[in-house]
Amino acid sequence: MNNFYQRTWAEINLDNLRDNIAILRNLSPDKKIIAVVKANAYGHGDIQCAQALNECGIKNFCVSNLWEAQRLYDANIEGEILIFGYCDIPMVLENIDKNFVFTVGDVEYAKALSNAASGKKIPVNIKLDTGMSRVGIDTEEQLDEILQLNGLDCRACYTHFAVSDSLDDSDIAFTNAQQEKIEKLCRSRGLKFHSQNSGGIIYHKDFAGDFVRAGIIMYGQKPDARFSVPSGIKPIFSLKSVVCQIKTVPAGKTVSYGRTFTAKRDTKLALIPCGYADGFNRRLSGSWNVTINGHSAPVCGRICMDQTLIDVTDIPVKIGDEVIIYSDEPEGGNSLTQAAEQIGTINYELLCVIGTRVPRIYIKNGVKTEIQRYL
Repeated sequence: MNNFYQRTWAEINLDNLRDNIAILRNLSPDKKIIAVVKANAYGHGDIQCAQALNECGIKNFCVSNLWEAQRLYDANIEGEILIFGYCDIPMVLENIDKNFVFTVGDVEYAKALSNAASGKKIPVNIKLDTGMSRVGIDTEEQLDEILQLNGLDCRACYTHFAVSDSLDDSDIAFTNAQQEKIEKLCRSRGLKFHSQNSGGIIYHKDFAGDFVRAGIIMYGQKPDARFSVPSGIKPIFSLKSVVCQIKTVPAGKTVSYGRTFTAKRDTKLALIPCGYADGFNRRLSGSWNVTINGHSAPVCGRICMDQTLIDVTDIPVKIGDEVIIYSDEPEGGNSLTQAAEQIGTINYELLCVIGTRVPRIYIKNGVKTEIQRYL
């Protein structure tokens, strides 16, 4: 850690990840957890998070595509890796001997895949569309047609809830209907199945199934900012930077692109080397506060690609002082959830767009143990 280049970085607390998994296990004591580590584990780092999850006893993972699965395979992650997205059939055949499970959500694709198997059995999960109107088959006839294909080894079926993170009455009724459909289709055929995403785990914990799929809640973030999560769930992510320059501008001086900020008094500005290319969302320009030395400091003017100015007129600062852009607090202050609410998006998006030039520092047993650099 001595050669760490302190510019802008993310801290990933694997201790909190471990604690979150323990809480989720208590919510679903009779079901295996499938850990969702797609999109670089929602920006947290897929390999490091998967390794930590292996240490917690998690041996089932899911990703978006074959490249993400290959990263876990190359890192010797233990357990099955379910690939949600479409895979070209030649690529499936090239990877049939790995610990990958492929998704079939269309009869014609399933037939083509089975025909290409050439005497082998391709491990698959069948995706059922129960109301999301996205990927998946719709009817029991389609399900039976796929189950009869000799080239496929159906290990489970799954669906995806559209509004399981909502406690509105109509959304609860919709989610219940989704669950009833998959349960009816699978139970009558003796098939294993999974339906509960993060919202399903915490708001519909009594639903039947053999697995639960832990996504955003595993990383300590709310599936929906309006509703509370179980006590003890903690975010594992924070985004930090440092002060690299300090200057004072006179009253009347404008600041940054577009001259959207004009100093009302002589103003001490601190420059931080963090911008929207790092994941500091530009829509927070002029309306966000970072934290420095325990004080809240407002962003002055527009957030630039690589740099941002903050007002530290009344705050004691020096070059090299740490600045918290997004905190690891559950909510309020400058939490990721608060940032997402402020600009009308979701925490998922803010996590997934953290730049590849931002190193991730991993905290384990209270100690910073590893740096993951992508550039």
